[in-house]
Amino acid sequence: MKSQILFPVVMLVMVCVFVSDRVLANVQYLTDPAVFSTLRAANTIYVDVQASTWKTRGRLLWDAPADIRTKLVAVGFEIVREKNQPHALTLTGSYEETRGRQFGINRYGTVLTGTFRIEHHEKGPLFEITIQEKATLTPLGTLPYLDSLHNFLTNPYYHFLGEIVDGQIHRNQDAHRVFLKELRAKVAHEALPKVSDNSDWLPEGIHSMQQAHTLYEPVAARRTIEEFVQAKDERIVDLLPDLLKHPDVYVKVRSVEAFGDFDVTDALPLLRDLEENATDVEVKHAAAATISRMAGISP
Repeated sequence: MKSQILFPVVMLVMVCVFVSDRVLANVQYLTDPAVFSTLRAANTIYVDVQASTWKTRGRLLWDAPADIRTKLVAVGFEIVREKNQPHALTLTGSYEETRGRQFGINRYGTVLTGTFRIEHHEKGPLFEITIQEKATLTPLGTLPYLDSLHNFLTNPYYHFLGEIVDGQIHRNQDAHRVFLKELRAKVAHEALPKVSDNSDWLPEGIHSMQQAHTLYEPVAARRTIEEFVQAKDERIVDLLPDLLKHPDVYVKVRSVEAFGDFDVTDALPLLRDLEENATDVEVKHAAAATISRMAGISP
């Protein structure tokens, strides 16, 4: 059954959802790393993603295959619509909604699992990403399905899926290098003078997907910082001062906290300045708590 795109409904509800910081993603490389340096000319891609749901009517709230195509087009790939047309790459996989744990009478959560594999027409399988998200009880009592979907769409490995494929194929960059590039680009973009974008030429469905991508960006950014913390990947440390310029206050807060997670003692003067002079009270409190934590004092 063809999926229907209902992004406006999703967006109205999801702005207020809290998500778990845990990022569930597994990246498997299926070829010799040296192969990627030979793929930079590969720019045509066929997408074959099958979507399914456990729900009785079989209706999906969003069109996963179409969203994936939009992500790939946004980073410069040319989508091939028919499998028998010449193409260098194929993205195959599945998006599955399965029944999760019971929340109440006839009320169940939903586990969302996406498995996406990239193959080259000559080199064979290259890499595969598996993402899984589920609902968590929230203070707002958000519907479990919408909670799960929000978590999936803000998972950095899905949010930046197009960028990950582009970075791996065209620049031989791993996901974390791609994340750093995207976070840096966001901060740089915000520093530029604002120009009104005329998106009237875009098809309605694609325009809705791009709006959704923009809406989810702050949560995806926070979860990206958390991904580096969980992975103990210190490559993000040098970017943390710049992330304090992010327009979302909770991205700033998570950046402040990350100084403590990585025990960056050189950042203590900056943190003390934020404690005293930050415009956002949330950032002030985060700086104070981080300073106390780094000093081994309970806040």
